[in-house]
Amino acid sequence: MKYYHIKRKKFFFSFINFRKWQLIKELDNWSYRIISLGFPLLTIGILSGAVWANEAWGSYWNWDPKETWALITWLIFAIYLHTRMIKGWQEKKNRQL
Repeated sequence: MKYYHIKRKKFFFSFINFRKWQLIKELDNWSYRIISLGFPLLTIGILSGAVWANEAWGSYWNWDPKETWALITWLIFAIYLHTRMIKGWQEKKNRQL
């Protein structure tokens, strides 16, 4: 009787771990797809903002906080997409990044 309960608990926990694994894999896939969509839009936004800033203020980049954080965000997305596409990293390695 005791062995049955241990085996049942082990099966239950392995089912929960499998569901967590599926969820993590699904979230990783969705995050990659959304970032792949947002990265070109962010790039277009930064470039068009730089052109507008040149027309309005006479310089493309002034290093104010909004521009700096946009650049940092762009670099983080670029590193994520680069490691995902070039090195073939998935799931566990991307979660560590």
